[in-house]
Amino acid sequence: MYKWILGCCLMVMMSIANHAEARMIFTVEVQVNDTSIAIEKEGDARPYVEQTTNITYIPIRFVSDHLGARTSWDKQKQQVTIVSKSGKKIEMTIGSKIAYVNDKAKTLIDAPILPLYPNHVMVPLRFVAEVMGAQVDSSTVDGILHVNIRNE
Repeated sequence: MYKWILGCCLMVMMSIANHAEARMIFTVEVQVNDTSIAIEKEGDARPYVEQTTNITYIPIRFVSDHLGARTSWDKQKQQVTIVSKSGKKIEMTIGSKIAYVNDKAKTLIDAPILPLYPNHVMVPLRFVAEVMGAQVDSSTVDGILHVNIRNE
């Protein structure tokens, strides 16, 4: 009986692990104004594509810092606030598909997330960049998604 229960638990855990791997593609290269941006610190979150929605996620500070915005985190509310150079304010809450841009509600296709590791807020790249006034271009070459964010 013990072996049967252990076997069932092992199969469930392997199924969950395989499902999580299949949901994400980690081959994403990001550029800002045609300059490649590398995440070099060990343990930093890497940009990825969520296959079920085809949305590219990126660590919030990665995109906002390179576009000249300020970012703040409210741990209690699980809310990230971004203020662009032009003063545009974006508020997003972990797990919520409603974002507020200058206090007006906007519906997201998918919600920002906060994975357990490496514990960085991951946001939909195109939504954040475009709301901040940037243009987002992307193409896939040799299985790698290349994303270029340009300030307009």
